Amino acid sequence: MFSHPFGIAWRKALVSIPRLVPDFVLHFTNPEGPQPVVFDLPSRDAHMIPVYVFIPPAYNPHNRRLQSQGTHLKEALRPSPNPNPETDEKLPVLIDFHGGGFVLGSPQEQAPFCAQMCRELNCVVISVDYRLGPYAQYPAAIYDAEDVVRAVTKPSTQAYKTLRQGIRQHLEKEGRPPFGLDETRIALSGFSSGGNLVLNLALSVKDDPTIQQDWPSPLPWEFENDIPLLLFYPSFDARLLPHERPRPDGLAAPTGIIERWQIEKELMPTYLPVECRDHPRASPGLADIRPKHAGDHVGLHPKAKMWLLLPQYDSLHGQSLEWIEKVKNEGRSADLTVEHVKGVVHGWTQFPDAWISEEHRRLEAEAFREARSFVDMYWNPEVKEMATGESQSQSINQNESQSQSRTQSQSQSQT
Repeated sequence: MFSHPFGIAWRKALVSIPRLVPDFVLHFTNPEGPQPVVFDLPSRDAHMIPVYVFIPPAYNPHNRRLQSQGTHLKEALRPSPNPNPETDEKLPVLIDFHGGGFVLGSPQEQAPFCAQMCRELNCVVISVDYRLGPYAQYPAAIYDAEDVVRAVTKPSTQAYKTLRQGIRQHLEKEGRPPFGLDETRIALSGFSSGGNLVLNLALSVKDDPTIQQDWPSPLPWEFENDIPLLLFYPSFDARLLPHERPRPDGLAAPTGIIERWQIEKELMPTYLPVECRDHPRASPGLADIRPKHAGDHVGLHPKAKMWLLLPQYDSLHGQSLEWIEKVKNEGRSADLTVEHVKGVVHGWTQFPDAWISEEHRRLEAEAFREARSFVDMYWNPEVKEMATGESQSQSINQNESQSQSRTQSQSQSQT
């Protein structure tokens, strides 16, 4: 801390206060559980990455319960966790990244979301405590994100072994049989700056200016399954700081400590230097979506399936719309689902319930349900087949309705 100017040091100390909250508080903020197991994964340059690992309970009857208020058929038929899993059982993995402009935030704020995904998808969720400014500089957070992905997928890394050992020790402590991680079923989720990391992980950049060479995705180009990406109000373009961005109509000027003490204005450049802001890894929305030459492993991963959540009142909204248009123009619109949410601000899904209205809590719950369903559709083929069948059925019914309407209209005109 004391190696930085006083103005930087005290601001960093201020935004780090939430990190002093002990993890046992998660029993109150995340009462449904499961609670995370916390340990470190070895990374490059002798660095250790703290991770919060959410392991599904031994048995969760929720997925088989038909609610009295019209649970959808595909929800009732979703696979349930096995109460007596065999040692060769493998669970899919969701890797999650918190927000905070690369200078604040922690996995603690992600616990309710991560635990819900863990319970309802019957998967292991890894929330990553990646490096932040001013103690680290770009691209440290990307390196941490890549190394956690490799801890899931690359057996030759020490982190691969450490991750599985940490999970196995927790299961032994609880008297539960071990299970494996399904390296072929992976999803990524990120909020704000965490969404920036998620898109980064799915991109391969040619001649990257940051490292002066090609920078491939840590996800193999030949990955066999689709890779769901959950992008919660992500930062696509870092060329402007928050106070410099155009604001959508209806978004009030910022107030409070963050604005009054210029937290973002002073701290964010300590992670991302001005001269790097337009680099494709710093601003992944500027990176190519498709390769310029056929056969090149460049651009957006061919198996990436993207779900994008956009609040109405967000200074990132404009750049998100530009990126959506770019995805369309570069031929990947079929792989992008966009959810617009009216009346809410950036980050509302991560606010404490006491801070937001009942309507905003409902919208948060709906957003998380949509996100879970999106991942489920690609992880579980039977869910995708049912969704496709429903879509076709709706299309047939709509066509029949239109046909009947035309027939009635013709009959009336003849009479």
